[in-house]
Amino acid sequence: MKIAIVSDFHLGTKEGTPREDDSFIQAREAIERALELGAQLILIAGDIFDSRNPSQEVWARGMKILSLASEKENQGITLSDTVGKEKSDITALPLRGTPVVAIHGNHERRGRGFVDSIEALESAGLVIRLHHNTVVFETPDGRVAIHGMGYVPEDYAMDLLNEWNPEPVEGATNIFMIHQGLGRFTFSSSGAARLRPSDFVEGFELYVSGHVHYWVESEVHGKPLIFPGSTVRTQLLPVEAEKAKGFYLVNLQDGDIDYKFVELESVREFYYEEENFEGATSNQVENWIRTKLEELLNKSGPKLDKRPLARFRLTGTLSKGSSRGDIDVSRIEAEFEDKVLLSISREDLSSPELEEKTKLLRDIREEKISMEERGMKILDSNLEDLNYDQRFDSRTLYELLSEDRVDEAFEKVSEKLKELVESNLEEKK
Repeated sequence: MKIAIVSDFHLGTKEGTPREDDSFIQAREAIERALELGAQLILIAGDIFDSRNPSQEVWARGMKILSLASEKENQGITLSDTVGKEKSDITALPLRGTPVVAIHGNHERRGRGFVDSIEALESAGLVIRLHHNTVVFETPDGRVAIHGMGYVPEDYAMDLLNEWNPEPVEGATNIFMIHQGLGRFTFSSSGAARLRPSDFVEGFELYVSGHVHYWVESEVHGKPLIFPGSTVRTQLLPVEAEKAKGFYLVNLQDGDIDYKFVELESVREFYYEEENFEGATSNQVENWIRTKLEELLNKSGPKLDKRPLARFRLTGTLSKGSSRGDIDVSRIEAEFEDKVLLSISREDLSSPELEEKTKLLRDIREEKISMEERGMKILDSNLEDLNYDQRFDSRTLYELLSEDRVDEAFEKVSEKLKELVESNLEEKK
């Protein structure tokens, strides 16, 4: 018995960009390759779509891809039983070809009372949807039970999993499928997810999770835990440059489970580079970017029909007088636009002036002085940076202007200019 396990197609992602077709091309390849390799059942672990409300164009292309499975002849797979789901909710259509079982992901989840995209696909006969329920199939190689839980908000994941509390079906090979952040496997700005693999119910032969965008293999309760990862590059993190995109092909035979990762061939090359600068000028940073791009393009792989992706993360410090804005990213992108899809992150570059200004503002904020005095301190700092020679009394001018005494300020400037002119004329005599 062969089962293909795919996840996170994110159909419709990067719409309106040069990458808008990638999600469809790679999802189609995943389904086609799975069927070519003899998959008798296909599991999708969430996020088929990138949006809760896909456009009609995305719907049309996505449904065409999923219909590939229904066009393939069914290989003796029949629906035997359901747990927590009415058999009448499942039409005969998904069982005419290769059945597809899917759960919703965080990108597809909608509130209570609203139909999500996976429910709509089930109504169209393209998938069998699971959420806190189970389907059991009779196959030529024995019974297989698929238990599925779609994405729920992280704060409620543990409680809802415990409330569902799925039980393995006796006499079947049991596969548990979820779409959730799981402890150390999740990239999150708020830290690791609350739900951990060890929180899963014991007794299943295989555990599967979507949501994580890189493929990885682990173990829980002494059984395999696999993450297929996304089929399309989305987050452009370092791990996505290291890990291939693809899906798992699982083989069930005589009670044993064997699985292998199948790499997709249509995925763009992706290069991720970080460089830490120390006192660099904007020209030095730009030269490094150009040199590194040329190096990467010269060693680029065989996928020459697609421009590769490159993301550069720049960190460290710039020289005095240089700023992040001086780095002409737009010009570099234009120079290489026919060769690479480039993303440059400059947010972690700092300059001495920026650090000094940040410290000055922090110190001023902590002082208990008036807004006018704060403004004067900032003005003094800026004038010092300009090597101002104090020909004009800046403090007097600032006070006059802050009190809206513009005419008096203008008179002071005029008097000083007159003095300077007369002084210059005297020097020339």
